[in-house]
Amino acid sequence: MIKKIVVTGGSGFIGTNFIERISNKNFQIINIDKLSKQSSPEQFKYKQKNYKFYKLNLVKKKQLKKKLFQIKPDIIINFAAESHVDRSIDDPDNFMINNFTASVNLFTIFKDLKKIKQNSKFIHVSTDEVFGSHMKKSFKENSLYNPSSPYSSSKASTDLAALSFNKTYKTNIVIVNLCNCYGPFQHFEKFIPTCIFSLLKNKSLPLYGKGKNIREWTYVDDACDAIIKLVKYKTKKNRFNIGSGIRYKNKTIAKKIFLILKKKKLTKLNSSNFFKYVKDRPGHDFRYALNSSLFNKSFNFKNLVSLSYGLESTINWYLKNKLWVNAKKTKFTGKRLGLND
Repeated sequence: MIKKIVVTGGSGFIGTNFIERISNKNFQIINIDKLSKQSSPEQFKYKQKNYKFYKLNLVKKKQLKKKLFQIKPDIIINFAAESHVDRSIDDPDNFMINNFTASVNLFTIFKDLKKIKQNSKFIHVSTDEVFGSHMKKSFKENSLYNPSSPYSSSKASTDLAALSFNKTYKTNIVIVNLCNCYGPFQHFEKFIPTCIFSLLKNKSLPLYGKGKNIREWTYVDDACDAIIKLVKYKTKKNRFNIGSGIRYKNKTIAKKIFLILKKKKLTKLNSSNFFKYVKDRPGHDFRYALNSSLFNKSFNFKNLVSLSYGLESTINWYLKNKLWVNAKKTKFTGKRLGLND
């Protein structure tokens, strides 16, 4: 019997890649997304006969419940979230209300769905940012939450809500905390696409503060493959960190992108002017790091894509997909957000 997978936020960056990744597998895929300026329009999706799309805002609980009870999914994977830290600084209300309400609506409906489909699964995709920053240690699944931005605190609240549903209603929602992902379909407002397109325009790319902030990076295909493991296999555990161990300063990532584009002769900038320092983001976390050993050991999982290969693949994708790039450019002003002044 073909299993039905509902992907909420399936038109976002990771959701789009995930749907593409599972489109050739034996699933019926239903994408539910409200569509925003950051979403990938449907004309650019890799549609198969086993794919359906419904435009629906997850905060509209009655409509959402009606649709999910019509579908009766075997698996729900929640990627949906307002996700850019800088936008959350400018508009905290939107992030707090939408991220929390949408997730709790899904958890509540899933609780009721399990009464008629006891073996159904729910995977809730969160972020490493809920743990905050630490100079040396890597965070485990049971590490204390210490979010710094309206975005990360809104995601932390959804994780805590999921944990409370697991305790009270025995829903067994699986919480996944991902490190920073990059790759195809990522919106221009994010760090790596910003670096790429600044250099392509021969503009010095912006680095917050002194560019020393450290992030853990994973290519989006690796992240999707990890989540597919959770789709395919049963687990008694319901919290997993999924990272790569690949941690670099922002300035180092920027330099790697510059060197790739310079080698391709796609930027006129040189080593002395390819970046500029800009005013730092308020509450900017210095270092993110996940301990992913529990997931890796549980599922015999390894990240396959190196940073160098992933960055080059990402650049090549943007260069080849000019229709997508042009469509997204019309909705993106490039205005600096999150200055809080």
